[in-house]
Amino acid sequence: MINIHGLGFRFSLILVAAAMLVVLTTAEFFYRATYEHEISEANNDIQELYQTVAATASIAAFLEDEDLAKEAINGLVKSEKILAASIKSDAMYYQFNVNDAISKDVKPRVFLVRHPFIPEDTLAEVNVYPNFAHIIEQAKKISTDNNYSLYVEAVVVGIVALIITYYIIISPMLRVGRSLHKITPGTKERIEMPEYHSRSEIGELVQDTNQLLNKVEEQFTQERQLREEIEFLEKRFRMLFENAKSATVLMAENGIIELRNKAFNDLVEKIGLEIKQGYGELLEELFEAPTAMKTSLSEAFARNEFATGEYKLKSEKTDDATWVQLIASPLVTDDGERYYQLTLNDISSLKHELQKLALQADFDALTGIYNRNGGEKLIAKLMRKDHHFALALIDLNGFKAVNDIFGHDAGDEVLIFVAEQLQEKIRKNDVAIRWGGDEFVLLLQAEDEVSVKRAIEKVNDGVKQPFYFNGDPEPTFISMSVGVSFFPAMSDDMNTLIKLADIAMYKAKQNKVSAPNDYLFFADSASRNGSQ
Repeated sequence: MINIHGLGFRFSLILVAAAMLVVLTTAEFFYRATYEHEISEANNDIQELYQTVAATASIAAFLEDEDLAKEAINGLVKSEKILAASIKSDAMYYQFNVNDAISKDVKPRVFLVRHPFIPEDTLAEVNVYPNFAHIIEQAKKISTDNNYSLYVEAVVVGIVALIITYYIIISPMLRVGRSLHKITPGTKERIEMPEYHSRSEIGELVQDTNQLLNKVEEQFTQERQLREEIEFLEKRFRMLFENAKSATVLMAENGIIELRNKAFNDLVEKIGLEIKQGYGELLEELFEAPTAMKTSLSEAFARNEFATGEYKLKSEKTDDATWVQLIASPLVTDDGERYYQLTLNDISSLKHELQKLALQADFDALTGIYNRNGGEKLIAKLMRKDHHFALALIDLNGFKAVNDIFGHDAGDEVLIFVAEQLQEKIRKNDVAIRWGGDEFVLLLQAEDEVSVKRAIEKVNDGVKQPFYFNGDPEPTFISMSVGVSFFPAMSDDMNTLIKLADIAMYKAKQNKVSAPNDYLFFADSASRNGSQ
């Protein structure tokens, strides 16, 4: 199949076009030259023909012999190059086909007939009418034949030149091209040098191409080594990235996640959200309080620092809170594109343990209500917020005897029961605290003695239940002694407030023998000689 875009085809086309241009130009030149030459030759021939009959015409004119003149004229017109002829003298006139020649507007050539013995004298004239139609036809025929010969020669020369060009230039170049096409970059394969072209332009091209292939091979070797190193490092990185316990993402500035590991997917599934390519700017859709998180991170980014913090995630799947430690770093590429590397460490277990420890620190292990440490924190918090409340300090009467007679298990039973009664009988906004040993504190949202008395009476009614320990048929009763102080009416200091309640409770305890039903004292009343 001929490749019309190939060098061989284009070169052949150019060669043929050049040959045809040369042939056409040469043919035109030779046509005109041949034409003019044939016309000139025809005139010479007419001259020579006349010379053949000139002597006869001279004698005919001298003798005035018409037959002889006729013979001379008929001898001329026998030639195809002469259309008509005539001889004219004073004594005679003879013509052949002159009228036809005149009708064709043919101009005659005039020849003077000289005296046979006196050359200086003219006896007659001979008019010869050339047969221009025949002469021109012959000239065209000869010119055309010559042109055909030139065309044939041009075709032959073109074919020979094309063959020579093909075997000397095109064929070696095609071999070089096929050889180059088969070569795989980065291998030891090279182009073979064509015969007889070691010093030609084709040879230089082959040498330069082989040198280029050598350089390409070197680059391929270096790139292969570099690629192997990169692949090795990439495998290590991907293994570390995919198997990392911390959820890690690489996120574009528009919030689209470019890269994420399995730990991140597990975290998203844990909180009940679907896996997708984006969760808003800085993963804001995952957090319960995204505004605070974004503000903290933005401030750090403004200082060109990495940001960290502990944040709570949304939970669509479970009521258990999921907490993460977020570590975020801004990344800027050489092209100025901004990315974020976000690492989320699940610290839920740690948070739960800390909360558990906090509960253990603030709550009584036996009764489950606030202990003294938690109670003091709560009192301090209420004071800071300026909440008005009554602090009721409760001491159990008869508890020591239960421990001494029935043991500590019985004592624990009493403490648990009292704590339950406190929680059951007080209002929702009130708080029960085990202050220590058999002492309890109630924080009551009340500002007057009447309300406090009503609340304490409910608790007292609940506590005054009989206990039967170790199968003893005789019931055991526990009672309370209560001292009450008010915040802020009596004091805005926690220690002072507790001390006032303790003084009032001690007076109530002292008053138990003489007035068993008077178990409740108010601190302000105690300062006025113990009146209620």
